[in-house]
Amino acid sequence: MLKLKNIYKTFHVGTINERRALDDINLVLNDGDFVTVIGGNGAGKSTLQNVISGTINPDFGTVEINGVDITKLPEHKRAKYIGRVFQDPMLGTASDMWIEENLALAFKRGEKRSAFKWMINSDNTKFFKSQLAKLGLGLDERLKTKVKLLSGGQRQALTLLMSTLKKPDLLMLDEHTAALDPKTASLVLGLTKEIVENSNITTLMITHNMRDALAYGNRLIMMDQGRIIFDVAGEEKQKLTVDDLLKKFNQTKDAPSDAMLLG
Repeated sequence: MLKLKNIYKTFHVGTINERRALDDINLVLNDGDFVTVIGGNGAGKSTLQNVISGTINPDFGTVEINGVDITKLPEHKRAKYIGRVFQDPMLGTASDMWIEENLALAFKRGEKRSAFKWMINSDNTKFFKSQLAKLGLGLDERLKTKVKLLSGGQRQALTLLMSTLKKPDLLMLDEHTAALDPKTASLVLGLTKEIVENSNITTLMITHNMRDALAYGNRLIMMDQGRIIFDVAGEEKQKLTVDDLLKKFNQTKDAPSDAMLLG
């Protein structure tokens, strides 16, 4: 359902800092795929997601979702297709708005938002509370709480819920637990797995943690210097170990440190 064809992206063209971030990327994600993406710093992971989301445009190549060419669509027009959770828990929510107001905004993803307050009614409030209750964080009793008063973990869990409240064609997770403490990160990852599997959402998750890359999803992609150098799925992925991935990394020119990748 996601198809990337011959994607290239180079930054700082014609300068001493010229760097090819994506180098002939060809990738197809099928419906329901949960793909973890790993690679060292500068491998092209975030640039890949930014090209898909429309934050940046590729120099060459096409991006399709469900057969629709979205390569030239601006970011806001891709919102009806894509849900995204960032590394920074402060992104993805409106700090000075209530939890309920944030959910109302998310519930109108891809639509005109000028009248979103009409989404706050007894029926939708009941629905929002039921969805929040599934997080197990007590947020269903705090609908009128401003988001800026939440902890980082609560805010990230809320962002995850907002991104999937209306099932997206594609969910993108950009190191969405990297800024959280280990206990909270484990909680958010567990919620991620539950939401993605229950709703069968096609997902692309960037992580620096090899254990998480192996533990989650049905498919794993490794990137290096803007290229996909390893793509494994199913039983073959399940048999992989951290040592196997370290050996793959050590074959690359800029192998990341064990500590960075083990988390």
